[in-house]
Amino acid sequence: MEHSLFAYEHLGVPKPKESTGGFLKALHTLNDHFGNIYINLGAPLSIREFLKNDTSHSQETLKPLDMQQLTPDQFKQVQSIADYVITLQQKNTVATISNLLSLVLMQSLMKNVPLEFEEVLQEVGWMVQELRNLGATVFENDVRSSVERILVVHRKMMRLDKERRLRLISGVLVDLSSDVKKKMKGHILQAQTMVAAVPVIQLQLYVNPILHYLVPPAIICLIVHRSATARDRLEADYHRVRKLLSHEFFHLEKEEPNTFAKALEYCIQNSVISYNAELYALGEDTKLQYLLKWSVWPALTSLLKCAQVMTEQSSCAHKQALKLVQQRVESERVHPYCLSLEATANCLNGLVAANALVRNKGEGDIVYELVPHKMQECSNLVSSILPTFSVDFTNNAVVVDHKALSRL
Repeated sequence: MEHSLFAYEHLGVPKPKESTGGFLKALHTLNDHFGNIYINLGAPLSIREFLKNDTSHSQETLKPLDMQQLTPDQFKQVQSIADYVITLQQKNTVATISNLLSLVLMQSLMKNVPLEFEEVLQEVGWMVQELRNLGATVFENDVRSSVERILVVHRKMMRLDKERRLRLISGVLVDLSSDVKKKMKGHILQAQTMVAAVPVIQLQLYVNPILHYLVPPAIICLIVHRSATARDRLEADYHRVRKLLSHEFFHLEKEEPNTFAKALEYCIQNSVISYNAELYALGEDTKLQYLLKWSVWPALTSLLKCAQVMTEQSSCAHKQALKLVQQRVESERVHPYCLSLEATANCLNGLVAANALVRNKGEGDIVYELVPHKMQECSNLVSSILPTFSVDFTNNAVVVDHKALSRL
């Protein structure tokens, strides 16, 4: 119901205040069709077994309940449980028809070519197969009826035109009030920028839940695309990129060797890459390579823009960094999701994890200090594997114009 407002939040526009009119509108909206809810129950998790029976009591338990605090060791245990639960959620995620259709439509945007309905069905079927090959749970048996049904659910975001081609509906021209501009968390974007960005960000939010399946093989594909590579160099660069993107694409460090091995095997078996004379090189499946490359393009672009901006600042507060990166992205022809403040914050945290930035607590805000040689290493790595795409999101053949004026 609030996916449009959520997209605006990514751009730094705060949610409008709750009102009686908004409440009545929400009640009316509840009558709309929102599709299906998929529930996939995983195996029960025993905290005692996970902690290997290490649930000994501390001195804190001798205190009254309202005075007890977690010890440092207990806090680490809670954090490890929380991290593990996230990986369980990822493994039990169901790839829905909304995710699949959004993948197809985003790829259509990348190619600047609208797809006819029958082509859409073929591409969704192909996406189903590839995601299943990657270990995803896909609950789709009748692609045609599912796509027809979900087009009704998402009729405000996408639709078939008169030629039955799948189109993304453009954003609404928004007139931001002076009060809203004062409360914006990032750079004050131009109205036309938001018109182009909001629908693409909405679409990306349906792509994001299944990217954790695509990202590991995508990184391998991009490293090999740079040049034929030996396994040691491939694995080392893979882990460096994964660390930089660890806040955008969550993973457990201890599971990474296994994740890398599976992704490498997938890439070889599906001709994404080939192996000859102890070197890995690009394979023959250009269609799958294209999917993998664009799937990680927004994240890598955001990472590079953060690195470029922070290199120019020897010291920078977090809020100012968000504004500077967003301002830089707006002036360049890149994926609109790079305007997301959440993505920028994740990339800044990734640079901290890679020791390219040092995070300190300032007065009322976090302050980042640049580590020049580490930042240069990170920038060089990301630049070397960043795929090149020339996509005009402001004048795209897949986007159908939606001329209207609203006021926040």
